[in-house]
Amino acid sequence: MLDAALRDALRARLDESRRALLGALEGLTEHDFGADLGGGQTIVQALAALAEIEQRENAEVRTEAATAPAAGRPLPPQVVHALAGASYRSRRYLEADDADVSSAKALVDGIVEREASLAERIRQRPPTPPPPVFPMAQP
Repeated sequence: MLDAALRDALRARLDESRRALLGALEGLTEHDFGADLGGGQTIVQALAALAEIEQRENAEVRTEAATAPAAGRPLPPQVVHALAGASYRSRRYLEADDADVSSAKALVDGIVEREASLAERIRQRPPTPPPPVFPMAQP
């Protein structure tokens, strides 16, 4: 079990990191979520990968089997839900009686590093081209 001060400090780091990531997403449209971040990866795909990694690392620290990644094309609402679920599991681990100090620190360090990196990639992305406009048919 983690002592209260360490647990609180780790939770504060998670909160700060998630606020920064959500700040980078602020104002994005559904069209923007499909923007290429480079290497053929879109914002929504990068967010899905982030959730997947956090879920896998949560399973590893608990010595559980990891769940299979979702198949198909990720959609923004589902990805945001997956991120929330991964975050919830991370926080639950910090509260667990069997939480290990080094595992907890490594889990939080990894999350914070990946979220900061993705937030920066999102902020630095090239402008999203406007969606196509189709002319209206004349009656």
